[in-house]
Amino acid sequence: MMDVLTELAELAFATRLKRLSERLVKDVSAVYHKLGLDFEGRWFSVFYTLSMKSPMMVTELAQSLRLTHTTINQLAAEMIKKGLIVSFRGTDDERQRLLAITPAGKELALKLAPIWEEIRRATKELIDSTGSDVLASITTIEQQLNEQDMYERVWIRLKGNPPGEIVIREYSAAMKKYFKSLNYEWLEEYFEVEKGDEQILSYPKEKIVNRGGSIFFACRDDQVVGTCALIQHRDGTLELAKMAVTKKFQGRGIGKMLMQKIIDRAKELGGSELFLQTNARLKAANHLYQQFGFKKTKHNPFEPSRYQRSTFVMKLDLKDKFMDYTQ
Repeated sequence: MMDVLTELAELAFATRLKRLSERLVKDVSAVYHKLGLDFEGRWFSVFYTLSMKSPMMVTELAQSLRLTHTTINQLAAEMIKKGLIVSFRGTDDERQRLLAITPAGKELALKLAPIWEEIRRATKELIDSTGSDVLASITTIEQQLNEQDMYERVWIRLKGNPPGEIVIREYSAAMKKYFKSLNYEWLEEYFEVEKGDEQILSYPKEKIVNRGGSIFFACRDDQVVGTCALIQHRDGTLELAKMAVTKKFQGRGIGKMLMQKIIDRAKELGGSELFLQTNARLKAANHLYQQFGFKKTKHNPFEPSRYQRSTFVMKLDLKDKFMDYTQ
């Protein structure tokens, strides 16, 4: 029978890599199960890393493995159920989530060590049979994609020029999912998604737009790469909230464009002060706020806070003159 993916060659490159990965993971999982070990191949990278160093913050683990926080959390949840690792709060910041291997996990790691060595040898034998350095080739591909991702490569071929400039657009029903996904990205990296977050991110029109607020999105062609909201509270307080720029596009001035748009809208509404809630761990964001003239204030119009994570309040006097940082 014809192998469609093989026939498609380069066009199905990503799918073939996924198929190969799934096949290898399934095969090594079968080895574990046959030996009577309750372990899955997909857990390997997270479990092995924690067996070498525990505890680790979810953020640190994701950065080390170059995996998304969502993936780390999903794999961790499976291993927690098996009693192989545990999750707990940090002592310095109770919203900080750490993972650590358990005694049962350590015991299993000792049993797995000789099996991992044979998997390594079998994999090397498989790679050597190709007559090429496959691992080096994969590294080169990853480096090339870091310089110019597939989106940009295909767009240039289709349009003859690089993707367009960043455009700021206002909320629409089609944008709803991006408001949630972009904010989940940074929340899962630094904290956890709380009930207060979930309410706003799941019902942005009802909680923000219909109450006189605004939500803006930074878009590049058909990509939504950033967002920020202006919340108008019942007492008239204006709050800058839920600013997020996807990691790949950070450092390109997109946050400044969104900030300026929020400030302009707050002025249009006749506001004299603009507040925000932030956390000390969000250093890049806090630096941006300071650039725009936000200052820490003891006056907290958000008591009680909707968040369990520690926050402090910053305020911008909209009557003060400040630079337009989008220029």
